Amino acid sequence: MTSLLLTIIRKEWRHILRDNGTFFIVIIGPVILSVAFSLILSTDVRTVKVVAVVPHHSEASRSLISRFENNPVFRFKGYVNDLSEAEKMMRINNVNAAIVLAPDYEQSHSVQIAADVSNCMMGSAASLYIRAVIEAELSGESDDLISYRMLYNPRLISAYSFQPGIIALVVLIIILVLTSSSLVREKEFGTIDSVTLSPVSINAFYFGKSIPYSVLGLLTGGITMTMGVLTTGMPVRGSYFVIFLISALYIFTTMRLGVYIALVTSNQANAFAICWGGIIMPVIYFGGVIIPAENLPEWGQTISGFVYVRWYVDAMRKLLIQGVDAVYVVKEALIISISTIVISLACHFKLKRLSR
Repeated sequence: MTSLLLTIIRKEWRHILRDNGTFFIVIIGPVILSVAFSLILSTDVRTVKVVAVVPHHSEASRSLISRFENNPVFRFKGYVNDLSEAEKMMRINNVNAAIVLAPDYEQSHSVQIAADVSNCMMGSAASLYIRAVIEAELSGESDDLISYRMLYNPRLISAYSFQPGIIALVVLIIILVLTSSSLVREKEFGTIDSVTLSPVSINAFYFGKSIPYSVLGLLTGGITMTMGVLTTGMPVRGSYFVIFLISALYIFTTMRLGVYIALVTSNQANAFAICWGGIIMPVIYFGGVIIPAENLPEWGQTISGFVYVRWYVDAMRKLLIQGVDAVYVVKEALIISISTIVISLACHFKLKRLSR
């Protein structure tokens, strides 16, 4: 009995050691999670991008603005003529806040802090950091001299900031897992072998199998956005047509990514592990879903720039909360489109190899 039990234990240990998925979960998984939670998932705001509205330059105004120019926390973006120009820069994510000096600042020392709080965490932190610098300049006598203007989310409802990320994440999980697992299942059942003997090309087979999941993605995104509106009162200030277009592009990109995962895996367990460990978890860390990309360390921000989900979240935040026109999300749409092309080319070359 004892020898039989030891034999079973030895057999299972050999199976665990040979299984790459188990190795990843037990060894690599804790390393990634520990690094992510300790270094990446931080609420600290590392950089605040600001502009200044100064009607009349003086020694006092130059002294105040110099504090922002020489402070490593701030990235001073220069002067603008009025707050409307600053708002345009906020809509393209070029600045987080504006420092608006009163025309008689030299005498009154009156300052207004105008912050973009469509991302509540970032906007609130930026306002506090700016206030601290102004208080240092005015020697703490600033209670009646500083006023605030919270743009796009004046009630500072944090749920609004999270909704674009929730929509992106829910759609990613549903489309990625369903598309990849469905196609890999066809491999396991041997359907792919039958396709090679039929008039249908393998490329058309994969494309046709994955299109219905894109439709499901649009349905999922619509339901998630509707529930966000109903449960949190989140506004939808932008064009529904533009929201639909950018979401369709994002869903198509995710569908193609699911196809690629199916092409490089041989069973559903591996596909599931890649979806969660290789795609979804990194997206949570680097995609701006929970923590703004600006809060990441510099190397994390560099990685974030290559994550197409991050740009979809930015676009949806602009469209839903800021209510911007389509021209303000062209950059995000272009980056997502480039990601679509890259992933589609990867699928094409992989399918080309398989069809030989």
